[in-house]
Amino acid sequence: MKKALSLILFSFMAVALTSCTGEDDTPSQGGSVKFKLDGTQKEHVICIVLETEVQPNEYMLTLTSSNTEETGVFRYEIAPGVTGNVTPDFIAYQLSNKMMVANEGEHQTNVSVNSDGHLKGTFSGTFRSNLANDDEFITITDGTFDVYY
Repeated sequence: MKKALSLILFSFMAVALTSCTGEDDTPSQGGSVKFKLDGTQKEHVICIVLETEVQPNEYMLTLTSSNTEETGVFRYEIAPGVTGNVTPDFIAYQLSNKMMVANEGEHQTNVSVNSDGHLKGTFSGTFRSNLANDDEFITITDGTFDVYY
């Protein structure tokens, strides 16, 4: 009887231990945004994607990323489910003192995944100051984003 009870208890423990390993096929929230800003490699690991209803039954994904070492913030807005070579609703890079915006025709984006809580793609372009009488611009190349939310 003791052997049978021990065998049953051991079987339950084995099932519990193998099913609670913490490993899962679905990654947790987070990810990264990587790019070159005027030739200098940057990586943002603080990434948040929010889905908001902008009008009845119309939704928008907003990816915001930053890191702990600098004040730059990347922002990307796109409708859920849209993939391919797309023009996002908004794409910008916030410097410490001004917003740098990529105008239509001055940037390229390609979204390869945009579903089931996963947003992945590439981007590059010229971002211009949004301040009046300011001709400053930055160039972003080799941009990638891969974020789970």
